[in-house]
Amino acid sequence: MRIIIDTDPGIDDAVALALAVKSPELEIAAITTTFGNTTVARATRNAREVLTRLDMREQIPVYSGADRPLVRLLETAAETHGEHGLGYTEMLFEAEIQPQDIAVEAPGTILRLVAESDEPMTLICIGPLTNLALALALDRPMLQRQVAEIVLMGGEPNGNGNITPVSEFNFWCDPEAAQIVFQSGIPIRMVGLNVTRRMVLTRQAVEQLAQDTDPELHWWGDMLRFYEEFHRSREGLEGCIINDPLAIALAVEPEFGVAEPMYVEISRHDDLTRGQSLCDRYGFLGELPNADVYTTARWTDVLQFINGRVFGGAIPAKEISRGAALGAMMQ
Repeated sequence: MRIIIDTDPGIDDAVALALAVKSPELEIAAITTTFGNTTVARATRNAREVLTRLDMREQIPVYSGADRPLVRLLETAAETHGEHGLGYTEMLFEAEIQPQDIAVEAPGTILRLVAESDEPMTLICIGPLTNLALALALDRPMLQRQVAEIVLMGGEPNGNGNITPVSEFNFWCDPEAAQIVFQSGIPIRMVGLNVTRRMVLTRQAVEQLAQDTDPELHWWGDMLRFYEEFHRSREGLEGCIINDPLAIALAVEPEFGVAEPMYVEISRHDDLTRGQSLCDRYGFLGELPNADVYTTARWTDVLQFINGRVFGGAIPAKEISRGAALGAMMQ
């Protein structure tokens, strides 16, 4: 499957990128970056950092994208992901990329790569959807013809949010962009908080990675340790929720989960409902479904899949099972 990943690394985004790189089923044509968990400058640097750690920096190009929402003010999540976006990790790139040195290349790159592809491409979007909305504004008909599907992490069909009581962070960051994407006419698979919040790495699993003598595993441990501390302080969870890797896993293997067709609309109000994904499961609005929305997943299998591919099986199976069980308690 030939893909473009649009992302805002971010700790769970970094794990998702590693899972994609280590999945031979995927051919990554490019990574495009956006604001969200951190600034686009840091997200671009962080994507390159992950690729360098995986010895793939020269093989996969990274293109910077939108530095702000379409119409709203920029807000990021330093308290969740750390000041530079990757927790407590030490960075190979000591100097941050400066905003003035970054061109907004992502929307044009998406259009170019999709148009040049001999077969329809899949877009995996695990951050705010601004880059894709801008690409759609430039050439929606071509994208409708040439994009096989969009697999995105965002939203929550049951109205349980992580930035407001009802809104998920990616959609909240740029609800206007999310609405444009859901009205694009391109097949969409939506991977929302209702399924991603079961993706828990336990505190013991994170500590084991952080204490490992393998430099690569130790690096992941330092990153995830910050994330675990955030979740423990914020939610009382003895572990961290890795949302974005589930979208990669479901792109590789759709049968890891079950999705239902629904009509999805995004709230663009300026109140607590900003960014809420209104998922019409029962057809109250009389609209045809515009997305397949995941309602359940084989969480233990997916966590083991990530453990094997990203962490080389370093996390014991009992901690994988315990993480899925902890996630069930968070629902």
